[in-house]
Amino acid sequence: MWSSPEKYEREVEDVNARLAKIEGFLEEKEARSTLAQFLRNNLFFTTYLLTGIKLAPFQEITLRGMFNRNFSMCVWGRGCGKSFIASVYCFLQCIFEPNTKILIAGPTFRTARFIFNNIEKMVETKEATLLAQAFGAKAKRNDQYEWKINGGTITAIPLSGEKIRGFRANILVLDEYLLLPEDIIRNVLMPFLVAPQDMKRRMEIKEIEDKLVADGVIKEEERTKFENKSKMIALSSASYTFENLYKTYQEWINKIQSNEEVGDAKYFVSQMGYEALPEEMIDRTIIEEAQEGGSSHFSFQREYCAQFTDGSDSYFSAKKMELCTLKGEEEPCTLMVGRSGKRYVLGVDPNMSDSPTADYFAMSVMEIDDNTGQGTLVHTYAGLGSLNKHVKYLAYILQAFNIVFICLDNAGSDTYLDSCNESQFFKDAGINLKTIPLNSDAEGVEYQKTLKQAKQKYNQENYQICFNQVFTSNFIRRANEYLQACIDYKKIWFASRTASNESFFNRTSSIRLPYPKKLIFIDDRKEWSMLDFIEHQDDMIYQTKKQCSLVEHKSTARGSQNFDLPQHLKRSTSANKARKDNYSSLMLANWGLKLYNDITKAEINTNKETFEPIMLF
Repeated sequence: MWSSPEKYEREVEDVNARLAKIEGFLEEKEARSTLAQFLRNNLFFTTYLLTGIKLAPFQEITLRGMFNRNFSMCVWGRGCGKSFIASVYCFLQCIFEPNTKILIAGPTFRTARFIFNNIEKMVETKEATLLAQAFGAKAKRNDQYEWKINGGTITAIPLSGEKIRGFRANILVLDEYLLLPEDIIRNVLMPFLVAPQDMKRRMEIKEIEDKLVADGVIKEEERTKFENKSKMIALSSASYTFENLYKTYQEWINKIQSNEEVGDAKYFVSQMGYEALPEEMIDRTIIEEAQEGGSSHFSFQREYCAQFTDGSDSYFSAKKMELCTLKGEEEPCTLMVGRSGKRYVLGVDPNMSDSPTADYFAMSVMEIDDNTGQGTLVHTYAGLGSLNKHVKYLAYILQAFNIVFICLDNAGSDTYLDSCNESQFFKDAGINLKTIPLNSDAEGVEYQKTLKQAKQKYNQENYQICFNQVFTSNFIRRANEYLQACIDYKKIWFASRTASNESFFNRTSSIRLPYPKKLIFIDDRKEWSMLDFIEHQDDMIYQTKKQCSLVEHKSTARGSQNFDLPQHLKRSTSANKARKDNYSSLMLANWGLKLYNDITKAEINTNKETFEPIMLF
C-alpha cells in the first residue's frame, strides 16, 4: 500500500505526452534537453538502457521517492534488495545531477564497500557499455573507495570519527542504519546536509540580486528561491522498538502525516516485507524454512516481514542488553590490546571442525572492574578454519591481554590446550597452559572446599589458570540463569564502539599488536588492516548480543531445561546459518568471572596444629 498526505499531492505534468507531440527535427541542444527529460521521467527505460537491468514497479517507485525527497528510508526485509536499489540510485543521481558528491557509509567499511562493489559489478557487465562511459578514474585504498562520475564522485568510507569529518557531500547513503550510533548520525553526518552543493553559484546570484534590490529593479520577495537538493537515504532491516532506527522511523512518519509543513525538507518512507515482492524475486524455499519456527516468531517478523518488535520476548532481553551497553565516551571500548593494570577473563567454546556448516570456534574476553568485580565484554573471536588458526589467535590474546582466568567447554578443551602448548607460537612466548581442579557444580560447604583447593593450585605466573567446565544439565541451567540475572541487574556490560569515538579510534589505530597484522586474521582470503580489525570487533559485540536475544528457553516433560536457538534456525544447513557460539563463549566468560571472584575471595586457613617436643631421660 502506498499513501501520500494532501500536502505532498500536486499536479504532475505528463512529460511523455508533451514529448510525443514534438514533430520535425530538433537542434542538438534542444534534442539533448528533450532526451534528458525523457530519461529522467522514465527510470525503468533509463536503467535498462544503461545496464540491461529491468526494474520491478516497486523499485522504480522507490527510486522516484529517493529522487524527489530530501530524506528517504527503506525498511525492507531480507532479500528485498536494499543495497541493489541504492546502487542504481547512486549512478542515476550522478548522471542526472552533474557534480553530485555521494558518500556511502555504514557501521563497518565492508558494509559501505558492498554498495560500491555492486555499482562496480553493474558497470563491468557487457550490457552496461553506455554506463561505463560515464565513469572516470577509480581509486581504492584501505580506508576509502572513490569513483569519479560526471564531475562528481561516489565515495565509500568508514565511520571512524576523524575520517568522516574530513569529507563533504550533498548525498548521504547510510546502509545498515540500525547499527549506526545516534550521536554519529546527528553530530557528524547530518551537518553534511547543511551546506548546499551549488554554494558558489548561490553567492554570485545573491550579490547580483543585492544590487538589483538596492537599485529598485526587483523587490525583496522576488529574489531567487533555491531548492534544497541535499539528501539522506537510510537503508535497514527492521529493529527493536527501543533502538534509534524505530525512533527515526516514527519521527519521519509523523512529519509525513502531519498537516503542518515542517521546513523545506520532504520525507519518503518505504516499509516492505517479503510478501510484497514479485513471485520471481524471492526464494520460497528459504521463506518456508524460516517459517518453520512460526510466521509470528519475533526474529522472522524483523528479518523477513520488516516489522519492528519489542525486544523483551527472548530469554535474554535485547532491551536490557542495550541498557547494559556502554555508549559515546564511556570506557572501556572494544579493545585490541588490554589496558594497563587491568585483568581479563577468557571464555572459550572450542570447535575444531572446519566444515562450512559447522559451529564456530568462539572466544570472549571480559575486563574486570577492580571496584565492583563486574565484567565488560571487550573482545570477541569467532570463525572456522584449521586448528592452527585458533591456536594463533589464543597466543595473540594471551600476549595482548592480562588474562587471569580461562573457562573452557570441556568438550574438546584438552585437545585444544595440548595443541596450544605444543605449538611454536606458545613455545616462543614461553606459555604453557595448565588446568586447576574445581567442581563448579558443588554447593555449600563442598563448594567452599573446592574453591580453597583451586586457590592453592592457581598460579598466574605459571599459567595454571585454565578450568575445563563440563556442560552438565545443572551447569547449563545455573550458568544461563546467572547470565540472565547479570543482564537484568546490570552486572555485565558490553563495550562501547571504538570506531564511533574519535579519541578511541585514534588511540586504538596507533597501537602495535603483539603479532604482525598478518597473523591476526579472521578471513583467510586477505590480511586485515587495523581499521578492519576495529570495525570487526565493534560488529562482533553487536552480534554477540544478537545471538543472546535469539536464545529460547524450553523445559522438557522430564523437567530438564534447554537453552538453544529456535528450531527453524537450527534446521538450517546454510554456511550463513544463525549460530550461538559467541553467546556460549560469553556465558563461559561470565561464569568464569564468577568462579575467579569466588576463588580470590576464598580464605585458606594457614594455621597448622603442632606440638612441642619433650626430651625424656
